[in-house]
Amino acid sequence: MSVTSDTADLTAKFQQAVGELTIQDPHPARLHQRLTAAAAPLGFSVYVGNYQVQFNDTSANTGYSSTWPQWAFELAKDALLGGKGVWVIANGDPFGSNLLDVFIPS
Repeated sequence: MSVTSDTADLTAKFQQAVGELTIQDPHPARLHQRLTAAAAPLGFSVYVGNYQVQFNDTSANTGYSSTWPQWAFELAKDALLGGKGVWVIANGDPFGSNLLDVFIPS
């Protein structure tokens, strides 16, 4: 089984586990507790984060980690889940504050 299909299977199991979950109190700490309780029987861990992305420039063998804007993060996430890379156009190093565009090559 491929990493992508393993990830999709695990994602489906988690979504099924939290599908019936009703969030009446959106307070981050209580939301984290509810998600942790739903994930624990599956052996999953729950973490709260932001739009942090690790971009690795394979041509320069260099990595850049920063918070990306939501639009760019969503593209990076789609590429990761689809087993693809991204092309980044940036005004300087590919940190979130420098991003001009992000492409998912076909």
